[in-house]
Amino acid sequence: MFPYRDRSMIKRLLTQLQSGALWQGQCLLCRQDCHDMPLLCGLCRRDLPATDFPCPGCALPLPVNDAYCGHCQKQPPPWQRMQVLAPFEAPFNRLLHDLKYHGKRLNACLLGQLLADALQPPWPDAVLPVPLHWWRRLHRGYNQSGEIARGLHSSLNLNVDHRLLQRIRATASQTHLNKTERRKNLTGAFTAGPCSHRHVALLDDVITTGATMTELTRLLHAQGVEKVEVWAVCRTLEH
Repeated sequence: MFPYRDRSMIKRLLTQLQSGALWQGQCLLCRQDCHDMPLLCGLCRRDLPATDFPCPGCALPLPVNDAYCGHCQKQPPPWQRMQVLAPFEAPFNRLLHDLKYHGKRLNACLLGQLLADALQPPWPDAVLPVPLHWWRRLHRGYNQSGEIARGLHSSLNLNVDHRLLQRIRATASQTHLNKTERRKNLTGAFTAGPCSHRHVALLDDVITTGATMTELTRLLHAQGVEKVEVWAVCRTLEH
């Protein structure tokens, strides 16, 4: 076996190779030397926000550890469970913004590993990153959800299926659209190939209204998938 110091160096090198970026041995948040774990120091990790009592249907915070929020009881979501890492606030909003718009793919490795630590079994047959249209992927150079899935896979070794779902229609940005407009914007945007999985987890960077996940869940149920989970790094505080 390698000594601990050598194993740590090897793990850091693998992180660099998988992410396609060079890590200088510093915490991605405070930029101090990082030796406790790759990418994030112990102090920054202890300060990360989390949702204490998330609703299992929509992952919004509950005042106490209850089963489902009132909204999900009245209008159950089409998926069977939602799990997210944290609310959409600092430092996760900055990490995701830099991942999507500034090419900082190393952030995806960190976020995937942190999400893996927060998830609870039972595990799905496959993880399905939400796909990008080919034009947007060409412009960005990668799919941020796919990059997060790589970090997730490095921790949990789950099957990641990048081909089952395809985005066949380029859509307008959803950033400034309301829930109804988002659903209309996504109509006919995706397709799903033949699927043998019975239990899958859809993976995205941020959940806002859930319109994307609703459309994809509908497609997967039509393909015979029995159980669909929704996984994401962050959840905004809205239905």
